[in-house]
Amino acid sequence: MDYISIQVFFISNAVALFTSLAVVVVQITVVRGEIKSERRVVGVINKLMWLASVCTTVAFISSSYIVMGRHHRWAANLVTVFGGVTMAGVLGVMTYFVVKSKKLRRVRRKSKGSGWRNTEFSDDDVNRIYAI
Repeated sequence: MDYISIQVFFISNAVALFTSLAVVVVQITVVRGEIKSERRVVGVINKLMWLASVCTTVAFISSSYIVMGRHHRWAANLVTVFGGVTMAGVLGVMTYFVVKSKKLRRVRRKSKGSGWRNTEFSDDDVNRIYAI
């Protein structure tokens, strides 16, 4: 057995397990996200969920090297390439959309301008009143 692979598996699996459990507990507790502090907690929880996903991937990949051994290293390499490309692709796409969304919000905030519309309420929060 490859002792380094076992250590990587053990550590990644433990981190994935406990961060996943923490995410589940907090997600069950905080579901609204209405207050600024609740939105911050949800942001942290989302980052922990990604950490759990990455660690689960690393744990599975390292376990594939343990299970497949030296004789079937090609299969473990195939799992590593597939898992690495999948996780890197998902993380890359999600990062792109988060950055794009933040830029779009910043542009919208700037374009609202000054005046009575520059309040703490968004257009969705205010009921429109139409004059006849």
